[in-house]
Amino acid sequence: MEILKANVEKAIEALRKKVGDAVLIHHDEADGICSAALTKAALEKMGYIVKTICLDKLFPEVLEKILSRYRVTVFTDIGSAHVKRIGDLIDKDSLAVIIDHHDTELTVKSNVFNINPELYGYRGERDASASTVAYFFAKSVDEKLSRFSYLALIGSVEVPGLPLGLNKLALDDALEKGVLEESGKDFKVTVEGFMLSRTRASQILTILASVGYYRGGVEKALEACTSGFTSEMLKFSEALEEERKKANKALLALIAREGLGERNNIQWFDSRDFFKNMGSKVLGSFTSYLSYQRLVDSSKYLLGFMKMPRDIPGYGSLEKDYVKVSARAPSELKSMIENGSRPPLSRVLPEACSKHGGFGDGHSVAASGVIPVGMEEAFIETFDALTETPC
Repeated sequence: MEILKANVEKAIEALRKKVGDAVLIHHDEADGICSAALTKAALEKMGYIVKTICLDKLFPEVLEKILSRYRVTVFTDIGSAHVKRIGDLIDKDSLAVIIDHHDTELTVKSNVFNINPELYGYRGERDASASTVAYFFAKSVDEKLSRFSYLALIGSVEVPGLPLGLNKLALDDALEKGVLEESGKDFKVTVEGFMLSRTRASQILTILASVGYYRGGVEKALEACTSGFTSEMLKFSEALEEERKKANKALLALIAREGLGERNNIQWFDSRDFFKNMGSKVLGSFTSYLSYQRLVDSSKYLLGFMKMPRDIPGYGSLEKDYVKVSARAPSELKSMIENGSRPPLSRVLPEACSKHGGFGDGHSVAASGVIPVGMEEAFIETFDALTETPC
């Protein structure tokens, strides 16, 4: 913990020397939103003018352009898997700070700070969300920002079980400051504008940012983090949630009728146009949900595919057409990954994507990536072959 704190302080010191414009790249679900809101507040406390760009995946072409345009680039809940590429692309006079909890590696560049608990003896899948890391970063910038400790707990909902490690430290802060209270098996956010469970708050933020990605939902979610939910936001999120439920139900019925594609070690589906006008994060949510259904073989890797629009709000258009790939490990496969008899998704999926002009990242039992349109069949064949060998 002390080494992690020291690295945070070094990153803050480097940031204070370059105050001006900054771009903040963040993920498109609750942890990405909460970590971005905390980091944005911290950067603004330093005096930065912050532009935010929300991404489901960190496309190489986007990364290259962003790093060439801005002297200061900050990543939250996204970026750690690409630390080497960030180091290769960044100009010597620029600065990059990554606040994340996904699988990563050490950086050798003095102007790239990779603030990730995985590098300090913690597990990103158990001990810390990106929001929790961002909370300790923000608190280190200005102690007054600790009033937003509830955001660490909302963002860490994606980490299963009771808060442990750094998440537990953030929980203790939130309980002490009275912005959170125990409520049955969950915790209730008691800040004005919330007054609901952290689980429900997480769901609403994810719905706004992912389902409403192309309809201003990300901006509404970021605003809600520090200002609370308005009745208008809640109505908007309810409409989006109903839209997603209908799409999920229709796609599940199609899969039940037609079945999943299958190979030796994998099973897959194509989402077709069921999630049209929604952000591609919805594919991951559906794939997770599907992984618990009886029609899925619990011993095989589960893959979902979705064609992605070229437009990225706040950035512009991609140069190519891509397909999103979401991968999940159903129950039996999770156990096999944990005991080493099957390779983790965090290794297999990025490797399979890279062999077909794409990229990927994630955790051992849940990962995602993108590949160019037209590479789906070749990708399936490669992925199946890579999963033959144990870790």
